[in-house]
Amino acid sequence: MRLTLGSIAIVLGSLAAGPALADCSTEVALAVNSQGKQKFIRKETNMITEAGPAKMVVEYATPDRMRQVLTPLTEGKAVESIVVGEKAWTNNGEGWKEAPSGEADQLVQYMIRSIAQVYQEVGKFECIGTETVEGRELRGYRGIDEPPPGVPGKKTEPTTKNEAVRLVYLDPKTGLPARSLLARPGYLDKPIFQEIYTYPDKIDIEPPKDVKK
Repeated sequence: MRLTLGSIAIVLGSLAAGPALADCSTEVALAVNSQGKQKFIRKETNMITEAGPAKMVVEYATPDRMRQVLTPLTEGKAVESIVVGEKAWTNNGEGWKEAPSGEADQLVQYMIRSIAQVYQEVGKFECIGTETVEGRELRGYRGIDEPPPGVPGKKTEPTTKNEAVRLVYLDPKTGLPARSLLARPGYLDKPIFQEIYTYPDKIDIEPPKDVKK
């Protein structure tokens, strides 16, 4: 089994509507943009991909260094990737190899999009107030759909009762994202996708040694 960025994209593609609350999209957008300006970022993700459940840890030393470890939780080997500038290397358990130009470009573009999200791409959110999540008080926001064409100000209704809801939590002290998740209503403790963010003081990312030719 091999997990790819394409399978990850399937997980990230859904947003759902919720009850009408205050529009707080600007707060979330500013927080996400501020995250991309941090020198060191660590994202720990648990998700369900088309290949099954997986865990991914991605570390960034901005602006142009990334290390990613994608680990399937059922079967298969972990896949590691390192990006430094415009070059990339991968290791699927058989040693480090320089990534072909197409795969390297995909990894570089993934890094760029992850670090520097465009303001308009963050999406629409409404406030859901302060919540205690694993012992931390965080400000919560729920994703909402854009109004359908020709109906200004009206939200799109969910297509099914089980449509997943996207939640984002910000640290009220720093204003930075603390976690985000995608889950079906009533199953927020069992998310389809969950990402936890931390901001270490230092992350060292260097090109791998012993690269196979």
